[in-house]
Amino acid sequence: MNRTQIRSQFRQVKEQLVDRAERVRSPEFLDRYVRPHLGADAAGGGTWTTQVIQLDGSGAATVQVELDGGPPVFAKLFPYADGPSVHAKLHALRGAGLGTGSAYQAVEPLAWCGEEKVLLCRGAPGRPLSGLLGGNGADLTRAAARAGSWLAHLHGLDLRVGAPQSLLVTGELTSLAKRLAKVAAVHPGYVDTALGMLERLDGLTYDTVDGVLVQSHGQYRPIHVFLTEDTVTVIDLDRSAPADPARDVAEFLHRMRVGVHDATGDIRRADEASAAFLDTYREATRGDLLRNLRFHWARYILHSVNRSIKSGEADWRDGGDTEFRLYRDEFDRVVEGRAGA
Repeated sequence: MNRTQIRSQFRQVKEQLVDRAERVRSPEFLDRYVRPHLGADAAGGGTWTTQVIQLDGSGAATVQVELDGGPPVFAKLFPYADGPSVHAKLHALRGAGLGTGSAYQAVEPLAWCGEEKVLLCRGAPGRPLSGLLGGNGADLTRAAARAGSWLAHLHGLDLRVGAPQSLLVTGELTSLAKRLAKVAAVHPGYVDTALGMLERLDGLTYDTVDGVLVQSHGQYRPIHVFLTEDTVTVIDLDRSAPADPARDVAEFLHRMRVGVHDATGDIRRADEASAAFLDTYREATRGDLLRNLRFHWARYILHSVNRSIKSGEADWRDGGDTEFRLYRDEFDRVVEGRAGA
């Protein structure tokens, strides 16, 4: 399949999801599929409120649903055939120790609507950790430590569901190569800078080890972590599979630190939270699960550099602008072992 065909297929999938999202938002769908899961008080009547919160064509679309301002339900519209396996995976994770009564929980699936290819999930209680990125540093540090505990709990499960992913897959080097090639085609002057960073990343590959597999999250980000006083609940486990645990840790740290910078202008305000996350995770796992952390973390940063150069948000020329220097400094910290990795 060539690039034109890929783009055409992408547009077609997105158009289909747009149409399906409108159907999910209809009173007919909501009364038939959602109302039965809202309890006896929702037996009839009321006003539905819906909002599309994810629909970019890259995966499942998501519609948030509320009845009379009550607790939200999320409808995930799967474009392909992976919905039933995600539904089963959530049940397996909750049954293995991330369910009701635990301080660490996975989002609760309510139903798989097979004829509609829609997964219904209960809204996670509490507020997302991402809402703390621009606020009080002490609050973020405590929340990051709890997020580290949740991840350590997941990584400590004996459960293994999903197809195991090798370091070659979790390393995403082909994805990095594709993105770099696209940027270089538009900005040929960026090549020497990019190759210099890529050479340093290559140096980290010699310290990586194969075969470190746990049940991973697959997209562990602050926006997916919800906290109440008593529980940590995590959403979007569609990509959970046996994989390198360091990938989850690296993605969370990178996303949290960039998020703090975007919210406050000072990435150093994430230092204590980053240390709390890592210290809590390491203490809870009591094992050498992070042998590949520097590699994964540096790779995430390089991905972000390339994306920012492509979008025009960053400029590498003449020593780099503020955005580029931010990523370069983060990259240096991680590669040189000054970030706790």
